[in-house]
Amino acid sequence: MLTKAVQIDALKTELKTFFGENPLKSKDVSRIVNSFHFKRLESMMKENGVADKIVHGGQTMEDKLKISPTILVDVPEESSMMQEEIFGPLLPVITVSKIEDGFQVIRSRPKPLAAYLFTDNKELQKQFVENVSAGGMGINETVLHVTLKDLPFGGVGESGIGAYHGKFSYETFSHKKGVLYRSFDGDSDLRYPPYTPEKKRVLKALLSSDIFGAILAFFGFSKDA
Repeated sequence: MLTKAVQIDALKTELKTFFGENPLKSKDVSRIVNSFHFKRLESMMKENGVADKIVHGGQTMEDKLKISPTILVDVPEESSMMQEEIFGPLLPVITVSKIEDGFQVIRSRPKPLAAYLFTDNKELQKQFVENVSAGGMGINETVLHVTLKDLPFGGVGESGIGAYHGKFSYETFSHKKGVLYRSFDGDSDLRYPPYTPEKKRVLKALLSSDIFGAILAFFGFSKDA
């Protein structure tokens, strides 16, 4: 695990490499889709207890519908940023003292569409895959799993139902119809009244997949006899 200072400094460095000292003037910073969502994101950053958690970015340009990539650290849990999907260039960072606490944070929230882990520790990778429930995962990678046709893409729980890509799309958007065929011969009277003790013993054995017990019951015997 990285210390908070090292991680935040690394994020800042990469953002400056990507978008320069003034991200709002960068052609690589996308516009927010419309004014409504611009104001929604701006409102998130201005909430009580949130604005002072900004450690990088936070600049806005309303006429261009641009918001600079923004990093926030340990934002209040009750803030809208931590309760809603953001859909914008805001990255709230939650710091933990040990990896188990990180798993607990994930488990305490609705199951995500995707979860990512960055580590060379094979045991930790295994622990992450086995203990975190998410629609999809990436180890030392983000987003790329969405593009692979051989991997199912979809959510779990509140993040979605079903998956698509390749054969998974066919299975998701198809209905598997169950059809049972039987001969036109006579039916067994075991299914119909009157339900005698003998019939009940046979049916009980059949429903428990106890074929030997069903045969014994059919002939009037019991396995316990």
